[in-house]
Amino acid sequence: MQELAPILVAEDDQTDIMILQMAARQAALAHPLVFVSDGSQAINYLGGEPPFTDRLRHPLPVLLILDLKMPIMTGFDVLSWLSTRTELKHLPAVVLTSSSSESDIAKARQLGASDYHVKTHRIADLVGLLQSINKRWLSC
Repeated sequence: MQELAPILVAEDDQTDIMILQMAARQAALAHPLVFVSDGSQAINYLGGEPPFTDRLRHPLPVLLILDLKMPIMTGFDVLSWLSTRTELKHLPAVVLTSSSSESDIAKARQLGASDYHVKTHRIADLVGLLQSINKRWLSC
């Protein structure tokens, strides 16, 4: 049986990564999570650039979950790059960040974010959020 395409998660905080992994297991997500630690790595992954050139090992994701505040390149940078890539226009980009700033929400949406959520560290809330994201963006 072939594994489902992954969900690419661009997140630099190790605690947030652990919490997301736990919540994804509890939410019974069918798609595996693949993590990159900054916006530059997200762009390299999506663009098939080294070290992500092998699409058998690094298949294109079905969903991008994106933090905004990351080193090297921000989530805004990734959204801006993504908006120029017609071959990736089908890829939903869901922002999951600590910022509840109205200007950040507006900017993310202007740059093409499909959805925007403020991070929670309560596992039950995050499980529900992941189930909602799964139903909205990944269910046929």
